[in-house]
Amino acid sequence: MRHYLNSISVLFCLISLAVCPASLVWGTENSGSELTGTGTKSLAASGKQPLEPTGEERLVTILQSVKAAEAERADIIMRLKAAPTEAEKKELEEDVERLTRRLEELNTSFEELATGGTSLDALKREIEQKPVDWKQEIEVIVRPLLQEIKRMTERPRTIERLRSERAVYEDRLEAAEKAIAKIDEKLAATDSADVKKVLTGIRQDWKSHQADAESRLQLVNGQLERLLTPEDSDGHEFVVGLREFFSGRGLSALLAVAGFVATYFLLASAAGLIERVFLRRHDTKTHRLAKAGGILFRLFSLLAAILAALAILYVRGDWLILGLLILFLFGAVLALRNSFPRYVDELRILLNLGGVREGERVSYNGIPWRIKSLNYYSTLHNPLLRGGTIRVPIGEMADLQSRQLVKEEPWFPSRENDFVILDGDVFGKVLLQTPEMVQLQVIGSTKTFAVADYLGQHPRNLSLGGFAVPLTFGLDYRHQNHILTTIVTRMREYLQEHIDQQQFRPHLKDLIVDFNEAASSSLNLIIVAVFDGAAAEQYWSIRRFLQRTAVDACNSYGWMIPFDQLTLHIPERDIPPWAAELAAPAQA
Repeated sequence: MRHYLNSISVLFCLISLAVCPASLVWGTENSGSELTGTGTKSLAASGKQPLEPTGEERLVTILQSVKAAEAERADIIMRLKAAPTEAEKKELEEDVERLTRRLEELNTSFEELATGGTSLDALKREIEQKPVDWKQEIEVIVRPLLQEIKRMTERPRTIERLRSERAVYEDRLEAAEKAIAKIDEKLAATDSADVKKVLTGIRQDWKSHQADAESRLQLVNGQLERLLTPEDSDGHEFVVGLREFFSGRGLSALLAVAGFVATYFLLASAAGLIERVFLRRHDTKTHRLAKAGGILFRLFSLLAAILAALAILYVRGDWLILGLLILFLFGAVLALRNSFPRYVDELRILLNLGGVREGERVSYNGIPWRIKSLNYYSTLHNPLLRGGTIRVPIGEMADLQSRQLVKEEPWFPSRENDFVILDGDVFGKVLLQTPEMVQLQVIGSTKTFAVADYLGQHPRNLSLGGFAVPLTFGLDYRHQNHILTTIVTRMREYLQEHIDQQQFRPHLKDLIVDFNEAASSSLNLIIVAVFDGAAAEQYWSIRRFLQRTAVDACNSYGWMIPFDQLTLHIPERDIPPWAAELAAPAQA
């Protein structure tokens, strides 16, 4: 907050420094023209160059003006006493007040010239705290700008005004011609002498109106032709205007831009160099102080560059560009006022004091990232993604929240060349994963997922830390007496014997065969084969192998594999005759 207020204060100081001297110079030029206008004209008429009067000559001139004004005021006071009417008295009183003010100005000028620029009246005015008239102050600031804009747009405004006048006179001329034609028709059709006399008079009035419209239209057309037709066909006027622009306002704008750019980049480069020197140290406190110093120095560079541009425009006396620049700065200050809290949050982030901090873990677009650096464009890194370094604007970082790293926590569910299973038993090999998409090889073809869709299908990584292939295998209830004794042992030995002959045997970590449950139609065994990640590519082959080998064991030992059955128990008294007849041959 203190930094923001200081920035606003500096901006207003710059505006005051730029405007107040301009107003003083503008007023002094007007006053000087009133005092010395007559003498300058007479010297110009004589053809001689006016000489700069000395200080003593100025004092004598002002003193003579004082005596002349006092004599004139005394004469008017004498006439006021003898004035016969109230109107004449009022007019003479106004003259007395005007001369009194004139005498005060002359006495103040005499005193300032004698003392070197100060006067008692000026000191008294400094002590008196008059209320500020903002309307008047703004008018004083904006007046030179408006005058310059008015001067620049005088020609197009004149052309537009003349075109509007031409349209009006053309309408009037057309109306006059139609009226005269109608009157001529009436004159030809009437036989009454009285009617003809009145119509003739009306016709003369319209003829006069027609002639006036034609003359004014010719005048307007002539003025438009002079304004729209270039005086010099070979482009000399354009070249002169271009030369005047680049030697006047164009040069001022170029110098102001050059001064701004040179000042800012010179100071900002120095700030960046100092910041980099301190950031080489590994002390967190030193890093924080270096960043704070770099930000403050860049703000100072911006203010110094603005001051340099304003100073150049002030020295050049270009009030148009200076006024526009001041208005732009004033609007920028008003805009910053509304977004100030947001900038405070961003400043805290730059100083590593906000909700996100360097070296911590943050989630951005659903992906975890490590914050490498915080700056106007912060750098985020994910080691498991190709192209896993991105730059994020400081405005977006303000909406995030980071936390400390956990060493065992993965940065992404998979890596390239890993084998994964998605929801719906989609099995594939990861070919490519970037911050935007993941490509899988699924059954010989390539399938592309957006990262959000890929993560939304909860990928199960078979290559990371190994995997297990579970299988539920059911046997008929006729083996109930042996299911807990010999069958489980024989099934495990049979599976182990055949697994030893497979190419994935080196990757087997454990084989589990046990009784699982007594289901409605079968006695279920649970078979689980645990492998390390190197066998992930053969996931489905292993699953099919376990099914095939379990069936082969049943065939070898004569174990029955049941199918789903439904047994109905019906009391004999409820059995219908036709059902009993059907059941009798079956029982026999």
